[in-house]
Amino acid sequence: MSGSSTLPSVRRQTALIVAVFALVGAALGVVGFVAGDWARTQFVTGATGSQPATFGPVFLALSIFQTTVTLFVAGPILASVLGLLSGSRFADATAAAGVAGGGALVGFFVMTGLALLGLSALSGPSTGQIYSLRTAVGPLLLSGVTTTVVGGGAGALGSRFVR
Repeated sequence: MSGSSTLPSVRRQTALIVAVFALVGAALGVVGFVAGDWARTQFVTGATGSQPATFGPVFLALSIFQTTVTLFVAGPILASVLGLLSGSRFADATAAAGVAGGGALVGFFVMTGLALLGLSALSGPSTGQIYSLRTAVGPLLLSGVTTTVVGGGAGALGSRFVR
């Protein structure tokens, strides 16, 4: 341990936050794709009944929409936990807020990018009802701002109260 510092590395803490967001985003993308493909198989391809052509595409679109909402909700939750943990490593609340907020900002957009990439891989029959990525930009940006503020606030709180 010669030459190692007892102070946390801003770069390493930020990278850790972004990496955790990326892992969650990749997992949500894969799970979202698998769930969407399963929903399509169950309610579109193999559907029977009075109106499977109407119900199936709407159900598939709602499943994808709900996965996206889960993604937006996961951002502030991850930012708060990671902000508290990362912030506790810093004595200066301003530095802790900057690291946690910056990591949450970059991490949130990496997470959503990976997850939306997985969701956008769904194609085939009855995927026409799924929202276009263009319509998700407003909620995505608002969720990104919220996640950044929560991450920064949690980092500052972690610096002050978690030790």
